[in-house]
Amino acid sequence: MSPCGTESSPELQSPRHPTMRDTLMLEIPVDVKAAPGGDRVAVRVRTTNWKEDRYERVCCIHDLTTGVTHLLTRTGNVRQIAWLDDHTLALLRNEPGEDDKPQVWLYEGLVGDGWPITDHKTGVDWFHPFSGGLLFLASDPEREERKTRVARFGKYTHWEHEESASALYYVGLDAWRDYQSRCKAATEDEAKKFVLPVVELSRLLPEPLSIQRVVPAPTGDALYLNCWPRDDLVYYHQTRTYAIRLDAPAALAEYLRHEAEKKAAKPAPEEDDAEKEADFSYLGAIVRLALPRDATVSAVSPDGSKLLLSYQARDNKMYTRTDLWMLDAAAAWQAPDADDCLAGMHNVSALLDQEVMDLYWTAAGIVGSYVESTRIRLAHFGEDGQVTPLDLGDIHLAGPGFDVSTSGRVGLVGASARTFPEAYLLDLVGDGKGALRKLTHFGQTVAQWELGTAETIQWESRDGALIEGVLRKPSGFDPARKYPLVFIVHGGPAWFSGEYLLSDEDFGYYPSLQFLQRDMLVLEPNYRGSVGRGQAFLELNVDNLGVGDLWDIESAIDHLERLGWVDTERVGCMGWSQGGYISAFVGLHSERFKAVSVGAGIADWYTYHISNDIPSFTTDYLSGSPFRGRELYLKTAPISNLANAKTPMLIQHGSDDRRVPFSNATELYRGLQEMGVPVELFVFPGMGHPITKPRENHAVMHQNLAWFSHYLLGEDLTLE
Repeated sequence: MSPCGTESSPELQSPRHPTMRDTLMLEIPVDVKAAPGGDRVAVRVRTTNWKEDRYERVCCIHDLTTGVTHLLTRTGNVRQIAWLDDHTLALLRNEPGEDDKPQVWLYEGLVGDGWPITDHKTGVDWFHPFSGGLLFLASDPEREERKTRVARFGKYTHWEHEESASALYYVGLDAWRDYQSRCKAATEDEAKKFVLPVVELSRLLPEPLSIQRVVPAPTGDALYLNCWPRDDLVYYHQTRTYAIRLDAPAALAEYLRHEAEKKAAKPAPEEDDAEKEADFSYLGAIVRLALPRDATVSAVSPDGSKLLLSYQARDNKMYTRTDLWMLDAAAAWQAPDADDCLAGMHNVSALLDQEVMDLYWTAAGIVGSYVESTRIRLAHFGEDGQVTPLDLGDIHLAGPGFDVSTSGRVGLVGASARTFPEAYLLDLVGDGKGALRKLTHFGQTVAQWELGTAETIQWESRDGALIEGVLRKPSGFDPARKYPLVFIVHGGPAWFSGEYLLSDEDFGYYPSLQFLQRDMLVLEPNYRGSVGRGQAFLELNVDNLGVGDLWDIESAIDHLERLGWVDTERVGCMGWSQGGYISAFVGLHSERFKAVSVGAGIADWYTYHISNDIPSFTTDYLSGSPFRGRELYLKTAPISNLANAKTPMLIQHGSDDRRVPFSNATELYRGLQEMGVPVELFVFPGMGHPITKPRENHAVMHQNLAWFSHYLLGEDLTLE
């Protein structure tokens, strides 16, 4: 299969049993964007470089008029794609071996090697076309260097108080072309006198802030910056939103004039400190919007007159749904306080009892994605509050992300219980309105694989709550036979397992296909607290973590036992993050599991609270700080039932995990060793919360397959 997923006619083969490496090597579309005119589509595709032990993403161009697809990039890693016009594509990409410093490249005419439009010392985080140029977010090199303090003090970090180095820049494309032409015609010494046509717009901020998101107005004359005081996640409830009114090309020209005059004047060194206090008001007008608590700007109307805000009206708990609220932009700029803003806001997603994820506001209207049951849907959100789902047939989004072009074409990656992820295009306007067009054929690679089946099932939990999950059955499933059962539990908890032929876990964590090959059932439960079932369901695990999850999972075993499908003496459970926590809890609080696997899971909520990067998780879900009372923290901790531990446990963890620090893994490991319970701990050096390299993903999958094949099927245990 080509990295572009072009159609071919492979010779028919007998059904094939893929290996874990086969799965890891699959090429998968991850991003689809249509050109402004709508005749071309760019598709970003994940590929696997096994030799260099990294995942890479390449970019392909599909011409809708000719049907021809060609590979635009062959080396490096493409992180972001954006069309500037129908013939020019901008990519944020790394050169091979420079994974930490991506730059923006332009591909004019959609051929050749492209040319870099940025050369930022620390690399670029994100970019967006804007007013004849590009906005890009990056770290200010000087502020980044000051944070190290090596020359005076050596290296240290002022925990959760380091000044952010994030900065927002604008580069004018015409000015950049002129700069490059002049540099080519000049000597090296002459070129050093030229000023880079890049201006830092974040100089308008009253202080260094952590810029979390920038929303440009489609009219090209305003920016909305959602910021935190620092980079650390503990500040995510302290959002400050600034609006900047500017003429970006004029601001750049004025900046270049100022800088050229400074170079010509050759200021004395003592004047450098004064420059830091210079007045940059000529760049534009800035105002801090008096939005309600934690409200942020998510989108701007095509004419720039209205804002779409994300806001939790009831409270700001992690499990509370965020709604979309509309507000007049002029009113937001002028509002003296939050109450005045609230008076002008109206909720446009109130009728949808779901969390809206990605969204776009174009001339075709407001389009957003959300989870419903075991599918990710797309819908139109009317300014009057009406929510109209878009008809994608049997296809649903393979992830929350999608794109809407100015011509009203939606680019998305879609999948289903019967189909592999593919790139699709949906027209919102014009003659092709409502028609979903398939652009790629990546699924041909797995056409002859034995993949089993996937279906959504429901069962009643111990307290009467209706729980859903995705049950995957081996090919040739016999309802009269009792099968071993393994649970694969998603993270979150506010996430879900989808009804997909292949799920995200199959591509790096859990060997579902190999379990199915061994005639095992795989159940991916959407336990209480998962998204897709409404606000009330999101709150069912508040003050009941672990305990309610165990009800949901044990009730699933009971349900499948009543159907006569499961061998209750051969049941296992595994998961990553919150799924790892739940696996640890059921392994230590239930006698119904033959073995469990804990990936980056919490052992003890107190240990987690004092060492992770987002302590509000525990204070929200367990209603308070453990420094003031630990009853709930003990009740819901896996380690609290250590004295009765019997279930063999496999533990996998990244050494550099800040979300669930490594101490959780060692606490479980030491405790189970003390109790004489079979336990193995595998540490992945340099990895954070996710495992992000193919060989390490292979190790995770291999260890899980060996662990459950041993304890559920009686095979020899070979973990390495």
